[in-house]
Amino acid sequence: MNYHSLSNFRIAHMAVLERLLARGVASMVDAGLVSLDTLAQDGLRVRASAGASSFRRRPRLGELHAAAQARVERLRAEVETDPTAGDRVRRAAKERGAREREARIAAAQERMKELEAERERREKTNKKEVAKQKEPRASTTDADARVMKMADGGWRPAYNMQIISTPEHQLIVAVDIEYQRFGSRSGKAGDRDRAR
Repeated sequence: MNYHSLSNFRIAHMAVLERLLARGVASMVDAGLVSLDTLAQDGLRVRASAGASSFRRRPRLGELHAAAQARVERLRAEVETDPTAGDRVRRAAKERGAREREARIAAAQERMKELEAERERREKTNKKEVAKQKEPRASTTDADARVMKMADGGWRPAYNMQIISTPEHQLIVAVDIEYQRFGSRSGKAGDRDRAR
């Protein structure tokens, strides 16, 4: 049992697990153990697994995507023409890794489009602030991660997690990850993404 097994199980059975959790909370409410009359919402920045050096601007993302596509094609050709079975397995694993990298870079390019569109929308209402910000970047390892100011004052790739709970009974009833958009504000100091 490792985190891959747990993650795969969670993804494969998401609907069933959510139904079970909802039924559990509903049973506690029905039995009078928990009241949902008062709910509290709190935010928490969760460190992403992306490294700070994985964030790239649009031109570099294009270069990386082209290189990844070329590598996938080269490795695919090698696997098809190589007669040795042991070497073939190793090369097939390399090809799979190259395909996964290509997919991550493509996801970063899609995220970059969203960031640029958000920046254009914000320019219409707050041109001076947007002009001060650096060009947006997206991560090649975790496209949804944003560089955020953390509690210790440092800037790192992270997500903004929203938790809804019952304060009296300390029961979490909902958890959601908010992918902060470029330059968005939530009203708290430091909640805004830093454009890097």
